[in-house]
Amino acid sequence: MSVATLSRLLADNPVVITGIGAVSAAGDSASALWRAAADGRVSAVRREFELGGAARMFAVCPAPELDPARPEMHAVRRMDRCAQLAWCAAWEAWLASGLASCPGERRAGLMLGTSRGSLAKLQEAFARLVEPRYPPSLSADCTIGSLSGVLAQGLKFKGPSATISATCASGALAIALAAEQILLGKADVMLAGGAEAPLTAVTLAQLESAGVLGSHEDPARTCRPFDVTRNGLCLGEGSGFLVLESAEGAARRGAVVLARLTGWGIGVDDSGRAGVGKTGATLVDVAAQALAVAGLDVDSIGAVNAHGTGTQLNDLAEARGLFALLGPRASAVPCTSTKPVTGHCLGATPALEAVICVEGLRHGMVPPTANCRQPDPECPIRIERSRLSMPGLRHMLTNSLGFWGYHAALILSGP
Repeated sequence: MSVATLSRLLADNPVVITGIGAVSAAGDSASALWRAAADGRVSAVRREFELGGAARMFAVCPAPELDPARPEMHAVRRMDRCAQLAWCAAWEAWLASGLASCPGERRAGLMLGTSRGSLAKLQEAFARLVEPRYPPSLSADCTIGSLSGVLAQGLKFKGPSATISATCASGALAIALAAEQILLGKADVMLAGGAEAPLTAVTLAQLESAGVLGSHEDPARTCRPFDVTRNGLCLGEGSGFLVLESAEGAARRGAVVLARLTGWGIGVDDSGRAGVGKTGATLVDVAAQALAVAGLDVDSIGAVNAHGTGTQLNDLAEARGLFALLGPRASAVPCTSTKPVTGHCLGATPALEAVICVEGLRHGMVPPTANCRQPDPECPIRIERSRLSMPGLRHMLTNSLGFWGYHAALILSGP
């Protein structure tokens, strides 16, 4: 579908957000996530993992422990942690939208983004190969589609549902594709977001080998986006979800509109596994797509939620891309990264950051970039280091990018 067609459909049938949910290192709700982001509160801790036969300590951002025995967790009580995190965030968003108690039939679907999927179930599957009886449930539970499948089954959705995997842009692609289902008339309501539970030795070993894990004597200072001393990311886990529906449908049932999803763009950079070109050109391209879909010009962007992982090359390339995109306003538009608060939750991060943007628009506030004490002069953008009150904030751009060149941009706007 062309950008022009998307823009026309969206102008005729706006997509609104009526519910949000989140589970992360900041806590077990969207409100807890917002409070931590607004305060720049970091929750990284050191945990022990076994790598190469030896115990190693890593700084990570774990989400709260969940009790699968709780009645509301029945649908996912035997699934792995990734599915359980997804269920908690999705259920919070669904309840917040009022749809759980709203009578009547509706076509509802679900798009879930993830980079690593059900890692615990996969590990269990390999471990059980030595046992005489192999559990038949693992045949379904180890599929990447199990994550969206168990949520759709538990919520009794019959509309379009799928698990989307596009590395660290997965959650953003899930949100964009969910909105398109509404515009195409394939669904009235879509739950969209991401989930990740990657705090495992195998994921840490991979990221350490790739040279992207950060380090600091204080675990809370591990992730330092756009700081001159940055040296890598801090791995986190969590899930975030939005309830998307047409403005007409939301008005018909008297729903409270939290924000609008006004634009999105997706693309791939051809720079290889690392996925980020030195100039940030693909970031500019997908942001331009998002603006065109929204029918906005670049001067409409009031603030940017940057991908801002705290890695040397990623932050530099993103800053260059944002500088090229924003032009003369690059020194005036506040840019923030909330990765120190949540950790880098891989494919779930774009959804968590979309939740933060919704709350930022509602509160007229841009969260600070925690741990950025000495902004890198090579990153020519305005890194917001303190909480910034912006009562007139109307449009926020949020960036996502990852391995293999996946890029996505979302524009969220006030209601």
